[in-house]
Amino acid sequence: MGPAGSYTTIKVGKGTGGGILKHPVPGAPSAWLAYVEVADIAAATGKARSLGAKIMQDVTEVVGMGWMSILIDPTGAVLGLWQTKAPA
Repeated sequence: MGPAGSYTTIKVGKGTGGGILKHPVPGAPSAWLAYVEVADIAAATGKARSLGAKIMQDVTEVVGMGWMSILIDPTGAVLGLWQTKAPA
């Protein structure tokens, strides 16, 4: 998965409960990022923006898995949004 190396998914029940990867910024502290699954990533990201969120990473495809965006809400909390790719 690019320069950060491999991405390990954590399986929970029938879905993915999380993932782990090497921090992409050498020397930066470790961090956790919670994601909320949404039905329409573009609409949810746009709604967050309209409510005052700062979009750190706009909608980005994670090939073969889905789409994500990362935002900072008006209180300063960082949150990820996720839309799972529909099965073929």
